[in-house]
Amino acid sequence: MTERHVVFVDSTLSGLLAFETAKKLGCRATLIEPLDSSFLAISTRDRSRIDPHLLHLDEHRTVPTIAVDALLAELRDIATRHPIHALVTTSEAAILPVAEAAHALGLPTPAPQALRDAVFKDRCRHALARAGLRVPHYEVLTEAQLLAGQGRTLRAPLVVKPTRGFGKQFSAVCQTEAQWDAFVAALARERAASDPMVNQIVNHHYIVEEYVTGSLHSTEVILKNGRLQCFATTTRYRSRHNDLLEMGYSMPSGLAPRQARRLEQYVGDVCRCLGLDFGLFHVETLYAEDGPCLVEVNGRMMGGVGPQVYQALSGRDAFDLLLRTYLGEAVETDPQAMDGAATVVLIGAKNEGVVSCAFTQDRLDALLARHGISFCTLRLAPGMPLRRFDGNVSVLGHAIVHGPDPRASAVRGDAFLRDLDALLGVELAKYLEAPGHIGALDPTALLATL
Repeated sequence: MTERHVVFVDSTLSGLLAFETAKKLGCRATLIEPLDSSFLAISTRDRSRIDPHLLHLDEHRTVPTIAVDALLAELRDIATRHPIHALVTTSEAAILPVAEAAHALGLPTPAPQALRDAVFKDRCRHALARAGLRVPHYEVLTEAQLLAGQGRTLRAPLVVKPTRGFGKQFSAVCQTEAQWDAFVAALARERAASDPMVNQIVNHHYIVEEYVTGSLHSTEVILKNGRLQCFATTTRYRSRHNDLLEMGYSMPSGLAPRQARRLEQYVGDVCRCLGLDFGLFHVETLYAEDGPCLVEVNGRMMGGVGPQVYQALSGRDAFDLLLRTYLGEAVETDPQAMDGAATVVLIGAKNEGVVSCAFTQDRLDALLARHGISFCTLRLAPGMPLRRFDGNVSVLGHAIVHGPDPRASAVRGDAFLRDLDALLGVELAKYLEAPGHIGALDPTALLATL
């Protein structure tokens, strides 16, 4: 029997775990790591967080670019020696060239045009609006128009973000016109100071849309032959100091069954409208008083430490689901088969600061043990400078906090953050206004408490 061969293009940090999963499935594993727009390079410069996972690879190639023609040439060269059975990525930067290359090679992939229509926020909203599905009122501006104060008719409160981007880069929630003016005034400076890779990935057109009040959720979707499985749903928590920033999320969502069914129906309608019929997707929505409303469709599986928390609760390896889907195997999931709940807490400094000289790893380990936390990605040292938490790139680390239900785990996560303040000597961003102040996990309660 021919050994099946999976080629990965770029990765997230958690996506590195997929290499070991591929080997467990008996596959040959190859990684193509781009030098021009690598999500790995954006995520960390600490190779000690990457290199141990590379031991599971049969081949590791670095390439100058993954522009489609260059990527195709690389893949064809690889395939002359080892035929390729699946081409996958967990990287936001790579999803479009990977889909186009897979389509050209006849490999399983989302339809490239459907994927483009999904991940470009303006195209996505155009398609949904034409189909009569709910989207916020919106308009699209070029960066030049935005900087010149031209073309905008919507007024605060509003949300502004690039039509193609990631991690809240060059985005804002503007509750007032003064906040809009501050965002515009800072944009050119922030672009100039940004990592060139970030500027390459994040485009220069912006969607400006009304601010929709509601609870924030994400739904993890598997699509195959048009059949949709929603295998996990979360409720996501926003920072008290900046409504744009997500501070964590609870899995499962805690939504009432009727709300969960309505959300799943809406997500299915969105995918069908966009022509998505294959792949794993991370779909973010707001649940307002009158029902769900799309935030965005991510053309990849869940990121961050989502795969780890999903496996901890369900016993299923999310990367196993990904690889089996792309290898053409049947995949069945049960979103109800979860043991308890957990909240993923994002750890970020409310303002710039320095780690206390009294900090030690032993004291952190003791704090984690006191809160019953066995998973935490913090890597800190006394005197280390800390960036202000202003997007996913400036997150210091993640912790997974378990509990009997979503509410309990979220409250425990908040308590951990407050104790961590004292250990680090800096104030961390919080998702609860006060300790224990969360209410029931439903849209109206979240609106009142988060």
